[in-house]
Amino acid sequence: MEDYFATIESYWPAGRDDYHWHVLPGSELLRDRICRPYADIAHRPGLAPVRPADMHITVQHVAPASELTTSELAQMVSLVRDYSADIAPFAVTAARAEAWEHAIVCPIRPGYLLTTLWQITTSATRQVTGRRFQIRPAVYLPHLSLAYATSHVAQDPIRAWLADSDASETPLPVTELVLAAQQHNRREITFRILERVPLIG
Repeated sequence: MEDYFATIESYWPAGRDDYHWHVLPGSELLRDRICRPYADIAHRPGLAPVRPADMHITVQHVAPASELTTSELAQMVSLVRDYSADIAPFAVTAARAEAWEHAIVCPIRPGYLLTTLWQITTSATRQVTGRRFQIRPAVYLPHLSLAYATSHVAQDPIRAWLADSDASETPLPVTELVLAAQQHNRREITFRILERVPLIG
């Protein structure tokens, strides 16, 4: 595993607020239930664990906050509300954790349900801003990060530990999209919620 933050520094430098669309994984109790079985592995050297309060499923990394006007942001939120008006709340599952290239993550299944939300947010962004900003991620693989690599970490011991873990899959309710202003310090990602778009169907 390699340093996650090194891969994003060129387009999202430390300390800068960028807008993101997220799905948040339910209650504090539910977030703690996901994190607890992996606490030992997430605190190993070279890994930075995600605090339960900061857990999120990224739907879209939109743009630097300083590069969108208040009017553009309002238009974008309005479009997302319109596009998602017919979507009812649904459930997904946080699968058992895996060691990906830059993080320990729980893949979210089925992916197509959250991909629908990604299509809504990216369409709204393109409609308001044209091609000023690159679509990130370009290919959507929904997941919940439990720990980010902050340096080189041997992957095989992590995978062996995860294979022996008795952690179970966790159902997650998806009831809203959240627009957040988010930043990182090359170890942690933190955010503040700006808008909530409920899925009311």
